[in-house]
Amino acid sequence: MKEKKIRYLVTCTFGSLFISAAPGLVDAAESEPVKLESITVKGEGMRDADRSFSVNVISQDQIQSQHWENPLTIVEEAAGFNAVSYQHGGVADVFTIRGFTGGGHGSDAGLSLDGISLNEGESHADGYGDTSIIIPLEIEAVSVYKGPISPLYGNFARGGVLAFTTRKGGEYQNFDLSTGSYGTFDAQAAFGTTVGPLQINGALQGYQSDGWRDHSKYTKMNAAFRGAYDISDATEIAYSLRGHGSRWQAPNYILNDQFEDDDTRREENPFTKLQEDTGEKQLDAQRLDLNHVINDRLKLLAYAYNTDSYFVRFQTRLNVANSAVADPADPNLDLSAVAPQTEYNYDRDASAIGMSLNGAYPVLGLPSNWVVGFEYYDEDIKNTSWRTVTHVRQTRLTDDKYNITTASLYGQMDLDMNPRFRPTLGFRYDKFGGDRDDLMTDTSTDMNDYDHFSPKLGVRSALTDNWELRASAANGFALPEDTAKYDSNIDVDTVEYWQYEVGINGAPTPQWYLDLAAFILNTTDDIVADPNNVTDLINAGETRRSGIEGEVRFSPPTLDYVEAFTSFGFYDSEIKKNPNAALIGKELSGLPKYVSNLGVRYAPPTGWGGSIRLRSLGKWYTNAANTITYDGYDVVNASLTYTMHDDGERTARWYLDINNLTDELYSENVGGGPASACIWDGRSGSSVASGCSTMPPSSPSSRSGRHFSSGSATALASRVFSRAF
Repeated sequence: MKEKKIRYLVTCTFGSLFISAAPGLVDAAESEPVKLESITVKGEGMRDADRSFSVNVISQDQIQSQHWENPLTIVEEAAGFNAVSYQHGGVADVFTIRGFTGGGHGSDAGLSLDGISLNEGESHADGYGDTSIIIPLEIEAVSVYKGPISPLYGNFARGGVLAFTTRKGGEYQNFDLSTGSYGTFDAQAAFGTTVGPLQINGALQGYQSDGWRDHSKYTKMNAAFRGAYDISDATEIAYSLRGHGSRWQAPNYILNDQFEDDDTRREENPFTKLQEDTGEKQLDAQRLDLNHVINDRLKLLAYAYNTDSYFVRFQTRLNVANSAVADPADPNLDLSAVAPQTEYNYDRDASAIGMSLNGAYPVLGLPSNWVVGFEYYDEDIKNTSWRTVTHVRQTRLTDDKYNITTASLYGQMDLDMNPRFRPTLGFRYDKFGGDRDDLMTDTSTDMNDYDHFSPKLGVRSALTDNWELRASAANGFALPEDTAKYDSNIDVDTVEYWQYEVGINGAPTPQWYLDLAAFILNTTDDIVADPNNVTDLINAGETRRSGIEGEVRFSPPTLDYVEAFTSFGFYDSEIKKNPNAALIGKELSGLPKYVSNLGVRYAPPTGWGGSIRLRSLGKWYTNAANTITYDGYDVVNASLTYTMHDDGERTARWYLDINNLTDELYSENVGGGPASACIWDGRSGSSVASGCSTMPPSSPSSRSGRHFSSGSATALASRVFSRAF
């Protein structure tokens, strides 16, 4: 009842405030239109509103100051963020955000590219999202939303959102070529230019690596293109294309004993090796944008989008008990009993349309920025799986066709009432539909009725010229997973997530920048198996995640171009309610106690530079019973650079990156119990990458919010508080 009252209050408040702005819209319609801005992502005018919540922004300056092969690693300095590589080629990696450990490869976090969701409704797991289709050099910025705080993103955004924005407009030619350990080669290029009336932006990437472990070769190609044309001074139309192709070998996991053996650590498990796991992915996407500036304070954005993708993966799962009494050299070995292999096929066709109105009009006589919009997604997915032996099909396991539709309304308003009190109100409403065709049983079922209203409320206060306080409460949700959504015998509500946060950021002196946030994120109505009927699901679980996240940056006044930095997140979790009494009071498995970065960088505009960073993860439980732990790890990464200018028109940078400088023995992903504890990916070996990149001279970022690694602490503080008073 309390949550319903909060939702009702936010809805009525937002509606009345928006209606009060209507007279301004009518008057402004008579204004002279202005030149269309090139940035065309929904909610672009709400950057100030992000300051009422915890949102980290990685700017273009930072992205171009280093070499990146994987878009997820760009985010690693964000407080509390942790990316885990499966080392399985084109299989999406997983990441941890706000105490949720299933982002990317699962359903715990949202991913978007220029405002379009990358999450898949049905696939390897609900919410699966692959960032390997993004070219690091094409990225303008990454916004990291902590928790379910943004109304721009709905399903799967409970732990947060990684919102990637690509470069649009401008004249530039950037290249980044590198080669490294284990036969790794990466070539990236990005360009922007004007051809007659067209503004063209594009990017290419070719990547290949033999991998640290045996049987882990990975090859991918990415291409992106955007052409924009100004129909008039106020209207722009743009057409975008994206393509991706990749193939890989997957070495699969190994057991602890093998991982700790120097002679066999890089080898495959002797049983899973016999199955020769591989994978392949193809994707193409196209998008049409129509953007119209009504006047200098009102902007309409509209888009239509379609993507087709095909993914096939052969995955072997070791039966630890059977392998313990088997011999891989036995000519009569039953591989299906010791190391069963499954072929997974995912064929997806998804379309979307959306429109948003972005305004900057007084509300109740107060300056305000707001956005309202709608989106409609339609996904068709065909999932088929087979039991196989060395890629030869034996038995069909599943054969399903899904259709998922999502209709959404959203809105957000940021009111400039007073420097001491600036509230931000937001909402999102999502309604789901669709059906499932089981081609093995020739049956069809409709999706159960699910809809959800999610309110968001934040406020910030400029305590002084140098300190800003923020507080927020935000709601998110989750649907039942997989086929349960289509089972009429399962009657459950959506899972509810409520995050409560307080934070403060500031610059006590021009050389220092600090940000600190504390949060509680409660899960209620969690969907669990009914202890009285294991084939049924019920809303009976409750979980609490809590933590403290922060960052500190210092630029010594006597040392130009030097910055020392740290970012950290400390976490606690507890299962508060569950039908299985043995789980009550236990912590969530897979969640590190802490994630931290500590480092220093020297980045002069010309000459020698470099950086060194210590990344630490605390221990985590590897099983639900909390009886087995992994101690975590500490790894040191370093970089040496040399930068030069060509008559001030272009910057060339040579770099040498060393990962795991101290040759630490560690793994990013460890799970299982005493008899089956396993290392999913071995990352113990040191690796080196060297290369050269070119780019235009750097310029200060224009994006606002809590930045990190984007210039000195002095410049950072200046940007954060430029609008405080």
